[in-house]
Amino acid sequence: MAWLCDHAGNLHHRLIGYRRLHVTPGTAPSGDRVAIYLLFPTDGLRDSHLMAIDALRRSGCAVLAVSNLPLADGDLARLAGLCRAVMVRPNVGYDFGAYLDAIRWLDDDLPHLRQLVLMNDSVWYPVPGTPDWVAAAQALGADVVGSVWNYGVAQPDLADWRSYRWQLDPRRPGFHYCSFALSLGPNALRSAAFRRFWRRLVLTDDKIRTVRRGEVGLSRALLGAGLSHACTLDLTDFERELGAMSGSALRQFVADLVVPQDPRLEALRAQVLADTAARPEMPGGSSGDGHDSLRRFALAAVAAVGPAYAMPGHLISAHGYPFLKKSPLRLAPSGAATTLALASRLTGPGAETIAAEARALATPRRGAEAGAGHARGDR
Repeated sequence: MAWLCDHAGNLHHRLIGYRRLHVTPGTAPSGDRVAIYLLFPTDGLRDSHLMAIDALRRSGCAVLAVSNLPLADGDLARLAGLCRAVMVRPNVGYDFGAYLDAIRWLDDDLPHLRQLVLMNDSVWYPVPGTPDWVAAAQALGADVVGSVWNYGVAQPDLADWRSYRWQLDPRRPGFHYCSFALSLGPNALRSAAFRRFWRRLVLTDDKIRTVRRGEVGLSRALLGAGLSHACTLDLTDFERELGAMSGSALRQFVADLVVPQDPRLEALRAQVLADTAARPEMPGGSSGDGHDSLRRFALAAVAAVGPAYAMPGHLISAHGYPFLKKSPLRLAPSGAATTLALASRLTGPGAETIAAEARALATPRRGAEAGAGHARGDR
């Protein structure tokens, strides 16, 4: 029944709903590098939206802004002054519905582009003091470049977390790049796999099916076609990275892990921290010392939650990761507190914008969702 409803809704949007799009031409010139930037402006246009668009523009991208909610006249005019065009559409299909409509609008341009960036406002971008992600993605020279992956390592058995080993392998079933920031090069954009994916995509208003068909489906379609791929975040040696930490640093790492919605994992973390409190604080010790237990738990927890969610502070400080997820501010209290504290510690241009918006998102509001409340298909 769900399948039939999705197909009926998908057909309705493609034949009729697409006519409900409103596209306002912008003043920014077109070019051979384009960024589709998706907004879900529950509180209107925010400073962080403008910050992200400005960063994309400075990277050399002509921005097509897409809003899944109506925009006030003033907000629409402001975006039009910065972007190539502004598309306002019904909130059908979450982020992949928006990406689909934008790609259909760009259809004639796609064969001529050197780079197409897909980005949405489920994250703050750029985190102050971090590198230009768009330039870094293009510099890798791959056909498909992600900012982070999911399911690149085996999912842990939490009952046996002490034996977990970190082995990154993009050939794992379900491996995919998160859809909040993707960069596609000319080979991908001209490929039959790319066009076939968007032509066959069945939109849905179900979060899980959006993730499976959209985010996972796009990666599997492009990678399955033999296109080259890479990730700007290199976690190949993450196990060694944790092993080199001092005991106190590793304990802080575990304490700062963001666990959005997993009471079992949260309880296990508390137990591990309590059990290792009085153990030796030396890296590289035997399997029975506190350092090894903390390291094994950290590896299993990051694998279970996903790198972008689990360890934002470490990614920013150790890897220059330019994205900070918003949704933990609306989920488990510990993850919200950790994310809020991290946002408050940021320094540099845009830091106060992120901190102020984080404080607002962390304040419960009846009937409201976080700015990232529309499913973008990333965990």
